[in-house]
Amino acid sequence: MWRLDIPQSRDRYFVKTAPSGRVAVAADMDARSFTFFNLRGDQNGWSDARGLDLIWWAWLSDSSGLVAAMRATVDGRSTTQLVVFGYQRGFLTVLGEDPVGPDDPRLSPDGRWLAFSTKCCPWRIVASRLDGSDGRVLVTGALPISLLGWDADSRVMYSDSRQIHWVGLDATTPTRAIDLGLPQGVNAVGARILEQSPDRAGAFIGIFADRTFPGAGSNNYGIRRLVGDRLYEVTSLGHIVGWLNDREFVESQRPPVATDIVTGSRRSLGVSDDQQEPNALSGRILLAQGNRTEMSVLRLGLDDHYRSLNVPGNLGCCPAPIGDGLFLFLGMDGWLYVLDGEVAATP
Repeated sequence: MWRLDIPQSRDRYFVKTAPSGRVAVAADMDARSFTFFNLRGDQNGWSDARGLDLIWWAWLSDSSGLVAAMRATVDGRSTTQLVVFGYQRGFLTVLGEDPVGPDDPRLSPDGRWLAFSTKCCPWRIVASRLDGSDGRVLVTGALPISLLGWDADSRVMYSDSRQIHWVGLDATTPTRAIDLGLPQGVNAVGARILEQSPDRAGAFIGIFADRTFPGAGSNNYGIRRLVGDRLYEVTSLGHIVGWLNDREFVESQRPPVATDIVTGSRRSLGVSDDQQEPNALSGRILLAQGNRTEMSVLRLGLDDHYRSLNVPGNLGCCPAPIGDGLFLFLGMDGWLYVLDGEVAATP
């Protein structure tokens, strides 16, 4: 394990790693700046955010830059703009605006378009090129709609109170729509994709409704598995710790098994240890973290039991897998640390 040469997180200055785990941004809230680093500590870029009234910001899912919502005044009227900037995205590109505020940004499979929603009135789903050269209103409605994401064919998926719809970037009539399977008189008030397979062949959809429905809990929330144009009830779904391939994932359960999101079938991973619950998967390495000092790893395909590690007690919860058996931790001291699971799992 080693500490990264990246500035230490502290009050009003914190570091957030990109989804790829290969780059991080240090956000200085007092200086209003964002500095980008690779995981060797080399500075890869800097963005000046002075004068920008940012409401929220996050990494784009392809780790190419940041997406943010900011308050602005356009032609004398107050509005909220959705923008991308930083790292590989340059200074600032405005993708769209809405008085209520653009929300739910979703990046297309090819990384060229960003879909987002606006809320009332009317409700809209908009797709904009990341370079700001084109923007298209795909859906407009008087009633609430929820942007879900994209399918493998670069069609936008969204839901209303009764159905899931698909619409192309040319904003034609949706290519298809399927029923949410809710009983008569029960309507969805919101939906979102909880997990989607890397090849986008399947997804788990979380649904909030205005009253209970089969498979829902006491809070009128239930989960469905979407494969193609069919929805299936889900008997149980724990935390997905990682994907083995385009279709199989590993859940946080004892002992771990591989589940195919398309068929729903499960297979053994050859692990007999039922004392540890995995938290993260990086490459072939499963990691289980009990607390700051209790940590174990195993190599899928080689080990049937976890191997306990001797680690310092300053590592925070929830390691981020960054590939090749490596895991990224934010220490209690504000520094970032990397654990090499391959080395740690080798007897």
